[in-house]
Amino acid sequence: MLPVIAIGTVILLFVFIKFLRIHDETTRPKLHHSGSGFIKLLQKVISKCPSLTEIYQPPSLWGKCGHIQTAIYGKIGRIDCPQPNGKRHSITLATKETITFDVFQPVNGHHSSGECTILVCPGICNSSEKKYVRTFIHYAVNMGFRVAVLNHIGALPNVRLTSPKIFTYGETKYFDCMVQCVTSRYPTSRYVIVGFSMGANIVVRYLAEDRSRQLPIVCAVSWCQGYDGLRSTHALSSGFGRFYNYMVTMNFKKILKPHWNELFKVPTNNNDTKLSYDEKKVESATTLAEIEDGLLRHFDGFKSHVDYKALCGCAHMIDNIHIPILLLNSEDDPLIISDVHDIPISYSRKSEKGLFAAMQHGGHLGFYKGRWYKPDATTLLESITMEYIEAVLGHI
Repeated sequence: MLPVIAIGTVILLFVFIKFLRIHDETTRPKLHHSGSGFIKLLQKVISKCPSLTEIYQPPSLWGKCGHIQTAIYGKIGRIDCPQPNGKRHSITLATKETITFDVFQPVNGHHSSGECTILVCPGICNSSEKKYVRTFIHYAVNMGFRVAVLNHIGALPNVRLTSPKIFTYGETKYFDCMVQCVTSRYPTSRYVIVGFSMGANIVVRYLAEDRSRQLPIVCAVSWCQGYDGLRSTHALSSGFGRFYNYMVTMNFKKILKPHWNELFKVPTNNNDTKLSYDEKKVESATTLAEIEDGLLRHFDGFKSHVDYKALCGCAHMIDNIHIPILLLNSEDDPLIISDVHDIPISYSRKSEKGLFAAMQHGGHLGFYKGRWYKPDATTLLESITMEYIEAVLGHI
């Protein structure tokens, strides 16, 4: 019996070590660019971004496993998370939705002696109150940046819906509303856009839909987005993907719960379209597709969730972006698998000002730094973003 237990223990230990990928060698980010018109600026920018040229060292015990990085991001967020103080603004649109965004003023002056503002669009179901967003805000305001963060409609449980609608994967009008409001309040500021996950898809769509929107923006940064609404979610239907699909769906339903009456119970006065949401399908949903089919697709009149996802990505319009933009994804992201990396690679090789960085490790919005098992308070996400922004601001 003892030999069997010993063999079983060894096998389990071997599987555990393989899962943690402890013995994997760490490498530098893989950088993709056109090597043409942007090369001189690119060389200057990269020289000011050590995090893009150095080997990323995640916590050695667990940091090479994308599943654990993603799980810690999802459940813990950030270590020793700060509490930056901002001012909340709200605007009610003609279509009756009320958007809110928070503005955080710089703690220190920017070294350039000018105003610099970062416009942030967070990930799915997220707001300025999420730990990873708060950590980024704290990092940025202490470097002299003003930060404005869009709170996705429905993401704040204490902000009541004024219309039977919440955010969608690709809708840009709410972000556009925040941008217009902030730029009118601070007309002398320089502007940068940062998007995380779903928010990164939204900001790329925002910039690509109308080239005039790119005029006041110095540069943009995109983290962990899927680019194609269908291809990026295909992996969520098998293997580990099913687990992540279920967890994201449960989180989605959690943010819907405080707004259930406004979405499903209160009669709509919308004379244009009768919104026929499927309350039972959403209530019993265990996959994102069921929420998309029961709720999200109806906002814009799509016939199916497949049609909805086919048009909510940015892959078909990203080539319209002509400002400096840094696109980042990790190769071990269990939510956005590397199969879609051909999209940013293709764009960055054609664009004179596009740069795609494929990180070996980091999971989905994890990117923890540290030694052995304890992560640092800040992550590679904050470091790379601010290094890139500062580098571009210094050379534009």
